[in-house]
Amino acid sequence: MRKISLLFAIIVLLTGVSVQAQKRSRGPQPIGPPIPQSLSVQDQDGDGFIVFDLSTGEFKCNMCEYKYAFGGTGKVQIDGFNVSLSAVTDTYQVFVSVNIWDRQGKAVMTVAGTPAIGTPANTLGITDGFQEFWTDVNIDNNTLNCAAFQPAK
Repeated sequence: MRKISLLFAIIVLLTGVSVQAQKRSRGPQPIGPPIPQSLSVQDQDGDGFIVFDLSTGEFKCNMCEYKYAFGGTGKVQIDGFNVSLSAVTDTYQVFVSVNIWDRQGKAVMTVAGTPAIGTPANTLGITDGFQEFWTDVNIDNNTLNCAAFQPAK
């Protein structure tokens, strides 16, 4: 009798294990929303900086030389250690390339001429537009401010 009940218990256990193995797994748990990560490129000459979010493509550009700032949303592409942002509208074009491994970046910004009345660029009398080429040899030491235009203390 003991042998039969032991044999029956083993059969039940083996059957239960095989049934559990055939059930569909729940799969991986969903991952939450991405954590905002931002990169920045600041001109070595202090003429300005641009900051952009890797997950959303939102960016803010401050052209200190012209005392002009603008922002928007662009397309972020990541290819290994190379990250790029591009945004093209009727009023501006922005292209940024950052190498995460080398910790270096480059940016090209073009602002179209004759901005709308009341914008900072128009108050400076800029009617032909302008273009900036920035190089950042170390993205880790960016201060992200226009030190040249801060009042002296």
